[in-house]
Amino acid sequence: MIRLAPASEGFAHQAIEKILETALSDDNPPPSCVLIEDPGDTWRRHAALLPVEERRRSVIAASSEASLIDAVRYEIGGATWLPASTPSIEMACEAAVLGARRECAPKATRGVLETLVADETSLSAIGWRPRSFWSRQVGSRWLCAALTEIANRLECVPAILPGPVLVVTGCDRTAIDTVCREFTASEKVHIQMDPEILDLSRTLTSAHPSHRVEDLLASVSQAGEPKLNSLAEAQRVLNLTTGERVGWWSLPGEESDVASGWMARPSEDRPDGGAWDIDAADGSRTILVEQMSVDDQESSEEAVIRVPGFIGAELRRGSPAGLLVERWAKHPARRDRPIWVPSVNTEGVRVLLGLPGPIWVDGPGVPR
Repeated sequence: MIRLAPASEGFAHQAIEKILETALSDDNPPPSCVLIEDPGDTWRRHAALLPVEERRRSVIAASSEASLIDAVRYEIGGATWLPASTPSIEMACEAAVLGARRECAPKATRGVLETLVADETSLSAIGWRPRSFWSRQVGSRWLCAALTEIANRLECVPAILPGPVLVVTGCDRTAIDTVCREFTASEKVHIQMDPEILDLSRTLTSAHPSHRVEDLLASVSQAGEPKLNSLAEAQRVLNLTTGERVGWWSLPGEESDVASGWMARPSEDRPDGGAWDIDAADGSRTILVEQMSVDDQESSEEAVIRVPGFIGAELRRGSPAGLLVERWAKHPARRDRPIWVPSVNTEGVRVLLGLPGPIWVDGPGVPR
């Protein structure tokens, strides 16, 4: 029997159980769990208790945008609105199957860290900073997957701390620099910027592995959040329907030519990327605040609707992100304004092609 959480005898549970009996088949395997939004929001506790692998194979039945946004952060694989229907459950289960195929980045336990630093004399931490900006721009799942790939290229233990940050021991700094540059230069990456490398070898002063781990964790947590570094190049924003460039986005302090279109940069008062300064070719500047609900759209007079990048990065058919973007694109509150969906991959582009325009996009699924 498929697990429903939280357990209840309510109408929504009974309806979903009945739908699942007919919606699933050999070609459409059951999800690990069906999480159902409830008045007490206890579904979040149930989701947090699931291993990441099971969350990606799970489905959420939601009635609010807030729950779907949290489902994206929890890495829930599939989603359906309440009340659910057979087609929506089938689509959500298909999305959960695809979510399960994505590799889960290994998180470093205390034991792993103690064995890692026990007899080492060199220690580095690798990650993109400010962490708040890049987590919002591309999402923690992609950042963890990227750090895992860097660890594989370095042939080292993929010890990843929350942040996320990759801990590397026994690797030459020149080798780390080379691998990071090669990764950034590769195709289909979300960030055209080398990760930052912190030398933490000075923390390896204690002879006891447990004390070394404490020093390591303190050094990582106390490392100040720097200002945004420069991208390798400004990123194009395209009109998905026509393929024409409508503008660019870059980071604060970078010189750029906006002779045509516009240039967007994160606002100084929202360094996490929740608001953007839009500089037009005529020298005028407007502020664009990211919108995360239909209510935001209805109260906004901004000319463009921008979706947070961590939602765009997870966009696929039947996923929590897919339901959110479809709702925002089709809702009357949009008022025919362009909707800018950043950080999309090829799966996301396919979803967006079925939605009403105009739609602006950037990310690894967009030709450079």
